[in-house]
Amino acid sequence: MERFYVRAPSINAVRRALGRAPGGARVVGRYDRETIECLHTMDERSRARHWPMLVSRLERAGLTVVERPSRLIPPES
Repeated sequence: MERFYVRAPSINAVRRALGRAPGGARVVGRYDRETIECLHTMDERSRARHWPMLVSRLERAGLTVVERPSRLIPPES
């Protein structure tokens, strides 16, 4: 399973956008305040076919796939 991250206001927005999308895409949960963590079960061949459909569904809903955000630890003072 491979993880991907979506910038979205809510988990439900991502769930609605993915709906019954191909490739076994599902929402794991909130990664940070602005980012939702998701998984997919696609192999390389399936990913080449289905990934553009997933991205298109998310973009139509106003959501964006992003790189994994870094979790910065605030400096101790």
